[in-house]
Amino acid sequence: MNAAKTDTLLIMLMVIVILLMVTNVGLFLRMNQLQSQITQAFQPIRQPEGLSVGTKAPHFSLTDTNSRSVSLQDFAGHRVLLMFSATTCPYCQQMYPTLKRFSENYSDITVLMISRGSQADNQQLVEDQGFTFPVLSWQDEVAKEYQVPGTPFFYVINSQSIITSQGTANSLEQLEKLAKAGG
Repeated sequence: MNAAKTDTLLIMLMVIVILLMVTNVGLFLRMNQLQSQITQAFQPIRQPEGLSVGTKAPHFSLTDTNSRSVSLQDFAGHRVLLMFSATTCPYCQQMYPTLKRFSENYSDITVLMISRGSQADNQQLVEDQGFTFPVLSWQDEVAKEYQVPGTPFFYVINSQSIITSQGTANSLEQLEKLAKAGG
């Protein structure tokens, strides 16, 4: 009977050891999952950075402040500085006089602005700033195609409709640097 008790105790001990091993494996797997989730949570959030240089500029056709349809194709064969803007964006508002000065100083580059604002707001913007270049109504689909990370955001597009530079700017010098980088 002693041998039977000993065998029973050994079997119970082996079952307990096996259960502990299975539990440890389960805990190890769960800890790896949690570690992965924590690592992902602490990685910096990456904002889209716009379309890459060398990408063909997506086609668009938008309405200007005079209710005319304006297309990127209308400027084929010309260099274009394309600004994504919002009438409520304080950084955009600070850039408006600079953008006007840029458009006056660089007649070899066509300036286009896609502005998030009502038709009336965009019209008021043109009148207040004295813009002579087209201000187009924003469409979310166009902003998504261009992967606009925020406003103001600029693209320089060459005569073959290829993006040659892109980024943010808050001064005339930075706009000039974008234009020069775009060749």
